[in-house]
Amino acid sequence: MKTSTLLSTVVAGLVAVSAAPAQSDQADLQAKYEKKISEDWVGHGGWILDFDEALAKAKKENKLVFAYFTRSYSP
Repeated sequence: MKTSTLLSTVVAGLVAVSAAPAQSDQADLQAKYEKKISEDWVGHGGWILDFDEALAKAKKENKLVFAYFTRSYSP
C-alpha cells in the first residue's frame, strides 16, 4: 500500500471517529441550554432588553446601566 493511500485511510478513519462525539457533545450542550433557560430567574429576571429604555430608567433612578452583549453563533 502506498504511503499516501495509507495516510488517506488513516485520516478518513480519524475524521469518522471524531465526528460521532461532536454530535453527542452538541446534544449535551443543547440539553444544558434548555435546562438553563427553563429556570425561573432567567425568564423572570426583570431584564430590560431595550437599551434606550434602560438608559432612561437608569437616569430617572440615578443608577448605572450594566450591559452585557453576547452572541451564540460565529459567522
